[in-house]
Amino acid sequence: MLEEHGDDAGRYVLTSLIDEIHENDDRIAVVIDDWHRVSDSRTQAALGFLLDNGCHHLQLIVTSWSRAGLPVGRLRIGDELAEIDSAALRFDTDEAAALLNDAGGLRLPRADVQALTTSTDGWAAALRLAALSLRGGGDATQLLRGLSGASDVIHEFLSENVLDTLEPELREFLLVASVTERTCGGLASALAGITNGRAMLEEAEHRGLFLQRTEDDPNWFRFHQMFADFLHRRLERGGSHRVAELHRRASAWFAENGYLHEAVDHALAAGDPARAVDLVEQDETNLPEQSKMTTLLAIVQKLPTSMVVSRARLQLAIAWANILLQRPAPATGALNRFETALGRAELPEATQADLRAEADVLRAVAEVFADRVERVDDLLAEAMSRPDTLPPRVPGTAGNTAALAAICRFEFAEVYPLLDWAAPYQEMMGPFGTVYAQCLRGMAARNRLDIVAALQNFRTAFEVGTAVGAHSHAARLAGSLLAELLYETGDLAGAGRLMDESYLLGSEGGAVDYLAARYVIGARVKAAQGDHEGAADRLSTGGDTAVQLGLPRLAARINNERIRLGIALPAAVAADLLAPRTIPRDNGIATMTAELDEDSAVRLLSAGDSADRDQACQRAGALAAAIDGTRRPLAALQAQILHIETLAATGRESDARNELAPVATKCAELGLSRLLVDAGLA
Repeated sequence: MLEEHGDDAGRYVLTSLIDEIHENDDRIAVVIDDWHRVSDSRTQAALGFLLDNGCHHLQLIVTSWSRAGLPVGRLRIGDELAEIDSAALRFDTDEAAALLNDAGGLRLPRADVQALTTSTDGWAAALRLAALSLRGGGDATQLLRGLSGASDVIHEFLSENVLDTLEPELREFLLVASVTERTCGGLASALAGITNGRAMLEEAEHRGLFLQRTEDDPNWFRFHQMFADFLHRRLERGGSHRVAELHRRASAWFAENGYLHEAVDHALAAGDPARAVDLVEQDETNLPEQSKMTTLLAIVQKLPTSMVVSRARLQLAIAWANILLQRPAPATGALNRFETALGRAELPEATQADLRAEADVLRAVAEVFADRVERVDDLLAEAMSRPDTLPPRVPGTAGNTAALAAICRFEFAEVYPLLDWAAPYQEMMGPFGTVYAQCLRGMAARNRLDIVAALQNFRTAFEVGTAVGAHSHAARLAGSLLAELLYETGDLAGAGRLMDESYLLGSEGGAVDYLAARYVIGARVKAAQGDHEGAADRLSTGGDTAVQLGLPRLAARINNERIRLGIALPAAVAADLLAPRTIPRDNGIATMTAELDEDSAVRLLSAGDSADRDQACQRAGALAAAIDGTRRPLAALQAQILHIETLAATGRESDARNELAPVATKCAELGLSRLLVDAGLA
């Protein structure tokens, strides 16, 4: 027959086969295993002929690492194709338990089964190899430690059945690409010295070579851990020099593309710690500007201490991160090491002057975070006198710091020109500077009772922070101030959501106003929601923070809120609050602290007998009269409300109603409904 039909013999045989199957009316399944090994075009054409012309009696089952050469397009369109990919074949924990315990006769605890499933990524062959080892008397705990691509059994299996079946070019590409934990087209191209890295990755994915896209970004790929371990072991056969060179290439690519963490990791893996330190010191992305302070500190922890302490620029970066995280002791230590390193560094005088100006800005930030403003102007003077000679983050931060100091001095009108001056530099920074600037605008507006503007500023700050990351430091920082104003305008649900997220920052971030919003208003929201235990816990944590960081104004806010919520104070604390005081007027922070303590004294007296309530009313009236409502509108309004509360408590209902009427009108106009609700006046 072959001689009779010549070149058409193959097609004739296939046609005859199809006809005979159809005439016999029998269902036949043909299994073709390891199709990926087939490269002959005639064989591929023969299968295509069967697929295109076979009748319903003929079922083809093809297993393959790849769809290459498999003509299934028509079948897919005709809904005659069932595809079972690697994801569907991957065993879950229940299926793995059935394989290992039910079918395999083992008695593994659920936790061991789950661990095996995770370590093998549900790969059936690896699970079977594990079962064979355990049936042979292996220890499950020991197996879990050693079950990787470096295992001799798995290494042999992957070599014979996967890697050695590939064409040399693809095999070499996979080995090189495995040097990084994740990879993408550009990175793979740089490692392999080719231009089509993306296409090669997609080919490997298409062929099911244990490569899958990451969930958060489809442009990135990662190897199954077991296969990655196997590739690493094979790669190391080429010698340590080759592996080190690949790590150097990876480090260079990550650094050029803004991935500092991985750039440092691969520089260290290449045995080049000096380069790793250089990368962090010269980081152009400036992680603190991106609200990634903890990331920077985590990277620094990987570096050799002896190299870190001798780098002045790096110590400044460490100080930036710690100050922004409200960690004064580590920040002070970094600034001290900066001075030592700078004194030993052989740097031009101009460079040293620039670094000292930056360090002074950092010291100014530390001062306002410590609730002190006396030295701020002097510390900022150098940077603000020559902003264009310094990195944008320096004048950008200086403007924000000067604005916060102005708020603490009740110079709210001065805040806006300071922030306008800093804005061009903040545009050249990461988003953190803008988040702070918008928060400061909102704080000034709120204190001036421009509630519409304040809400807009806080929302903008929150949106910019959220763009960095929904759970970023910047988003949580802005969220605390936005939540405070949402609470005051009656949006209890919105405030609660933001406060819960912001509370996760703990003490790490922001000056006293941010911390007070997080702890005090956070507690008030909890109490309004009926969670009195949660409210007490937040105040307790806030009190500990005030002591730890040495912040009397925050402590005063905490004590005041405890009284508001009916939480008893220690007798000694209450006695100190009740003592007569003179409120200083030459220091804004001291003024606010004393006013808070006087507010607390009034509330304690209001809860006492008739004589105490009369004294409370007298002291509340004096407190309200002493606040300049033109200069400090919000503080004056809050003091007025407190005085009205005491008038009502002493039975002076008529006086209380007369004073309440204009205050209630103002609160309604401003949308500050919660101020009167919390005072029991609405």
